[in-house]
Amino acid sequence: MSEQVTNLVQNYIAVWNERDAGKRRLLIDRVFSDACVYIDPNDSVAGKDAIERLVQALQARLPDLRFTLAGHVNAHHDQVLFGWTLAAPGAATPAATGVDMAVLDGDRIRQLHGFVNPRDQ
Repeated sequence: MSEQVTNLVQNYIAVWNERDAGKRRLLIDRVFSDACVYIDPNDSVAGKDAIERLVQALQARLPDLRFTLAGHVNAHHDQVLFGWTLAAPGAATPAATGVDMAVLDGDRIRQLHGFVNPRDQ
């Protein structure tokens, strides 16, 4: 797996944690392709603007929680699989955990499929 893919995933996680709207938009533009789609158990949106609104809404609903990368980033061909946790800084137990699967378009995410672990739903 390339360092480029790991950096992409780290930047994707940073999108969800960045509270500054301007910096967050720069990350979104760096991470997602123009024809991006995001799908998880609660939402299905298309386009960078829709992803930005989704992130803003989650941050407003859960202002004290932060995402972190969990485990290894696995990649082959144009697909990437990685785990994450959502927790308050310093918390012993995460509020949620899950796995995301991304389909790439070159060096950006074209599709992101998010899965929340069942115990967390």
